[in-house]
Amino acid sequence: MSSSPFADATTRFSTKAEVYALARPRYPQAVVSFFEERQVIVPGSLLADLGSGTGLSAEPFLEAGYTVIGIEPNAAMRHEGDNFLKRYPQFRSVQGTSEATTLPDRSVDVVLAAQSFHWFDLDRTRVEMQRIMRSPGYFIAMWNHRNHHASDLQRGYEAILRHYCPEYHQLAELYRSPSRSASFFIHGYQDATLLNPQKLTWPLFEARILSSSYIPKPTHSDYTPFMIEMKNLFDKHAHAGEVAFDLEIWLHWGRLLKSGARSQ
Repeated sequence: MSSSPFADATTRFSTKAEVYALARPRYPQAVVSFFEERQVIVPGSLLADLGSGTGLSAEPFLEAGYTVIGIEPNAAMRHEGDNFLKRYPQFRSVQGTSEATTLPDRSVDVVLAAQSFHWFDLDRTRVEMQRIMRSPGYFIAMWNHRNHHASDLQRGYEAILRHYCPEYHQLAELYRSPSRSASFFIHGYQDATLLNPQKLTWPLFEARILSSSYIPKPTHSDYTPFMIEMKNLFDKHAHAGEVAFDLEIWLHWGRLLKSGARSQ
């Protein structure tokens, strides 16, 4: 099944925009260099960022001089993104979805989906991408994701999520899913992993937890014991008030149009 099982994908972050902007990790310039070296993006490329959210995914491409159009259906997240990226005149955002971007036909060179691909209805999204993309039609899906096996802290974090968060297991299966990517990238895709290590204080660690859509709500009986276990985990592994939070950037990319030649 190509559709995401989460019908509320566009609204579930409405109350989390501020904490999401605070806690979620930025993407390094290494991501831009990686795709420049492979000529997925070239000088003058215009990018569309699906689910652009608080602007973290667009930032490194804007910093490198590219023009980016953010596509974001959630008003609160879009507002955070516009504010975060206001120093970049080559950025603008529109209200739209992966299935209905509002962009003109053949108007963008590359489409990016960061922390959002797992929410999409793949068949309807592909049709929309093929409408708005210019040849060769490269699409990039990427995720900043924890390495669950990198440390005792990460193993403990994973165990707490699986114990208290019923949706977490189902959602985690959609991240970097080979079957979903294979069904979306009909001409085949490539994948790679980049490292993106972080150092987090407790306020940032707490905000990172609270930015997740699948944790217990504050009104749920599991919320307090869930947060207590997370605080105990942090305290156990903190050195000088910080923990090492091992992240990897997962990349899937490929063409959605048949021709390999770039439009002139």
